[in-house]
Amino acid sequence: MQMRSLLLGLVLIPLFTACGQRSAPGKASTDPSADTAAVRATVEKFNAAWNKGDSATYGPMIADDAILMGQGEPSLQGRDAIAARMAKDYDITKAQQSATVDEVIVLGDRAYARGTWSMNPTAAAGSDTKAMSGKWSILYQRSADGAWLASRWMWNQDAAPKPDGG
Repeated sequence: MQMRSLLLGLVLIPLFTACGQRSAPGKASTDPSADTAAVRATVEKFNAAWNKGDSATYGPMIADDAILMGQGEPSLQGRDAIAARMAKDYDITKAQQSATVDEVIVLGDRAYARGTWSMNPTAAAGSDTKAMSGKWSILYQRSADGAWLASRWMWNQDAAPKPDGG
Protein backbone atom coordinates (compact mmCIF):
# COMPACT_ATOMS: atom_id res chain seq x y z
CA MET A 1 0.00 0.00 0.00
CA GLN A 2 2.87 2.38 0.78
CA MET A 3 4.41 1.67 -2.63
CA ARG A 4 1.05 2.42 -4.27
CA SER A 5 0.80 5.75 -2.41
CA LEU A 6 4.38 6.59 -3.35
CA LEU A 7 3.72 5.84 -7.03
CA LEU A 8 0.52 7.88 -6.95
CA GLY A 9 2.46 10.76 -5.41
CA LEU A 10 5.18 10.50 -8.04
CA VAL A 11 2.55 10.69 -10.77
CA LEU A 12 0.44 13.44 -9.21
CA ILE A 13 3.16 15.85 -8.09
CA PRO A 14 4.39 16.59 -11.65
CA LEU A 15 0.78 16.74 -12.81
CA PHE A 16 -0.15 19.27 -10.12
CA THR A 17 3.00 21.27 -10.86
CA ALA A 18 2.35 21.34 -14.60
CA CYS A 19 -1.28 22.32 -14.14
CA GLY A 20 -0.26 25.03 -11.70
CA GLN A 21 1.68 26.80 -14.41
CA ARG A 22 -1.49 27.37 -16.43
CA SER A 23 -3.44 29.53 -14.00
CA ALA A 24 -2.95 31.95 -11.17
CA PRO A 25 -3.13 30.41 -7.71
CA GLY A 26 -6.15 30.88 -5.52
CA LYS A 27 -6.28 31.83 -1.88
CA ALA A 28 -3.71 29.67 -0.14
CA SER A 29 -4.74 27.56 2.80
CA THR A 30 -2.65 26.25 5.64
CA ASP A 31 -5.23 23.72 6.81
CA PRO A 32 -5.15 20.46 4.79
CA SER A 33 -8.08 19.04 6.79
CA ALA A 34 -10.24 22.04 5.89
CA ASP A 35 -9.20 21.74 2.23
CA THR A 36 -10.07 18.04 2.18
CA ALA A 37 -13.46 18.77 3.75
CA ALA A 38 -14.04 21.58 1.23
CA VAL A 39 -13.33 19.25 -1.73
CA ARG A 40 -15.73 16.65 -0.31
CA ALA A 41 -18.37 19.36 0.17
CA THR A 42 -17.79 20.48 -3.44
CA VAL A 43 -18.56 16.96 -4.66
CA GLU A 44 -21.76 16.88 -2.56
CA LYS A 45 -22.86 20.33 -3.77
CA PHE A 46 -22.17 19.43 -7.41
CA ASN A 47 -24.09 16.15 -7.15
CA ALA A 48 -27.07 17.84 -5.46
CA ALA A 49 -27.19 20.50 -8.19
CA TRP A 50 -26.89 17.86 -10.91
CA ASN A 51 -29.81 15.89 -9.47
CA LYS A 52 -31.93 19.07 -9.60
CA GLY A 53 -30.83 19.92 -13.14
CA ASP A 54 -29.41 23.15 -11.70
CA SER A 55 -26.75 24.09 -14.26
CA ALA A 56 -26.61 27.61 -12.78
CA THR A 57 -25.05 26.01 -9.68
CA TYR A 58 -22.95 23.19 -11.15
CA GLY A 59 -21.70 25.12 -14.21
CA PRO A 60 -19.55 27.60 -12.25
CA MET A 61 -18.04 24.66 -10.34
CA ILE A 62 -16.24 23.64 -13.54
CA ALA A 63 -13.03 25.46 -14.55
CA ASP A 64 -13.12 27.50 -17.77
CA ASP A 65 -10.45 25.26 -19.32
CA ALA A 66 -11.72 21.96 -17.85
CA ILE A 67 -11.43 18.71 -19.76
CA LEU A 68 -13.95 15.88 -19.33
CA MET A 69 -12.95 12.40 -20.49
CA GLY A 70 -15.91 10.04 -20.47
CA GLN A 71 -16.06 6.41 -21.40
CA GLY A 72 -16.47 5.71 -25.11
CA GLU A 73 -16.83 9.33 -26.16
CA PRO A 74 -14.59 12.17 -27.33
CA SER A 75 -13.15 14.44 -24.65
CA LEU A 76 -14.97 17.68 -24.02
CA GLN A 77 -13.04 20.87 -23.35
CA GLY A 78 -14.28 23.97 -21.60
CA ARG A 79 -16.90 24.74 -18.99
CA ASP A 80 -19.59 25.68 -21.49
CA ALA A 81 -19.22 22.50 -23.57
CA ILE A 82 -19.22 20.27 -20.50
CA ALA A 83 -22.20 21.97 -18.83
CA ALA A 84 -24.18 21.94 -22.10
CA ARG A 85 -23.53 18.22 -22.57
CA MET A 86 -24.57 17.48 -19.01
CA ALA A 87 -27.79 19.49 -19.37
CA LYS A 88 -28.59 17.72 -22.67
CA ASP A 89 -27.79 14.15 -21.64
CA TYR A 90 -29.06 13.91 -18.09
CA ASP A 91 -32.80 13.63 -17.44
CA ILE A 92 -33.45 14.21 -13.73
CA THR A 93 -36.97 12.79 -14.05
CA LYS A 94 -35.57 9.37 -15.06
CA ALA A 95 -32.54 8.92 -12.81
CA GLN A 96 -30.83 10.30 -9.75
CA GLN A 97 -27.10 10.06 -9.16
CA SER A 98 -25.19 9.49 -5.97
CA ALA A 99 -21.44 9.86 -5.54
CA THR A 100 -19.09 8.53 -2.91
CA VAL A 101 -15.70 10.12 -2.27
CA ASP A 102 -13.11 7.44 -1.55
CA GLU A 103 -10.01 9.62 -1.45
CA VAL A 104 -8.92 13.26 -1.48
CA ILE A 105 -5.30 14.39 -1.79
CA VAL A 106 -4.60 18.12 -1.46
CA LEU A 107 -1.34 19.68 -2.62
CA GLY A 108 -1.49 23.45 -2.35
CA ASP A 109 -3.93 24.86 -4.91
CA ARG A 110 -4.60 21.45 -6.47
CA ALA A 111 -6.60 18.53 -5.18
CA TYR A 112 -7.17 15.06 -6.53
CA ALA A 113 -10.38 13.26 -5.63
CA ARG A 114 -11.72 9.88 -6.68
CA GLY A 115 -14.70 7.76 -5.87
CA THR A 116 -17.66 5.85 -7.18
CA TRP A 117 -21.01 6.88 -8.61
CA SER A 118 -24.34 5.19 -9.12
CA MET A 119 -27.29 6.20 -11.25
CA ASN A 120 -30.60 4.87 -10.00
CA PRO A 121 -33.74 5.01 -12.13
CA THR A 122 -36.83 6.78 -10.85
CA ALA A 123 -40.34 5.39 -11.20
CA ALA A 124 -40.80 7.62 -14.27
CA ALA A 125 -37.96 5.82 -16.05
CA GLY A 126 -39.92 2.61 -16.48
CA SER A 127 -39.06 -0.95 -15.59
CA ASP A 128 -36.65 -1.42 -18.53
CA THR A 129 -34.20 1.17 -17.21
CA LYS A 130 -31.34 -0.40 -15.28
CA ALA A 131 -29.22 1.12 -12.55
CA MET A 132 -25.66 2.00 -13.54
CA SER A 133 -22.49 2.53 -11.58
CA GLY A 134 -18.86 3.36 -12.11
CA LYS A 135 -15.84 5.26 -10.93
CA TRP A 136 -14.76 8.89 -11.24
CA SER A 137 -11.55 10.85 -10.80
CA ILE A 138 -11.27 14.65 -10.70
CA LEU A 139 -8.34 17.03 -10.48
CA TYR A 140 -9.50 20.24 -8.82
CA GLN A 141 -7.90 23.66 -8.89
CA ARG A 142 -8.50 26.35 -6.28
CA SER A 143 -9.94 29.49 -7.84
CA ALA A 144 -9.00 33.04 -6.90
CA ASP A 145 -11.98 33.17 -4.52
CA GLY A 146 -10.94 29.91 -2.83
CA ALA A 147 -13.57 27.65 -4.43
CA TRP A 148 -12.51 24.24 -5.77
CA LEU A 149 -13.20 23.89 -9.52
CA ALA A 150 -13.20 20.66 -11.52
CA SER A 151 -10.27 20.97 -13.91
CA ARG A 152 -9.62 17.47 -15.26
CA TRP A 153 -12.38 14.92 -14.93
CA MET A 154 -12.57 11.29 -15.90
CA TRP A 155 -15.28 8.70 -15.39
CA ASN A 156 -16.08 5.16 -16.44
CA GLN A 157 -19.01 2.81 -16.15
CA ASP A 158 -18.81 -0.64 -14.61
CA ALA A 159 -19.48 -3.55 -16.95
CA ALA A 160 -22.94 -5.08 -16.81
CA PRO A 161 -23.05 -8.20 -14.62
CA LYS A 162 -22.62 -11.42 -16.57
CA PRO A 163 -25.67 -13.67 -16.65
CA ASP A 164 -25.45 -16.78 -14.46
CA GLY A 165 -23.55 -19.61 -16.07
CA GLY A 166 -21.77 -17.49 -18.65
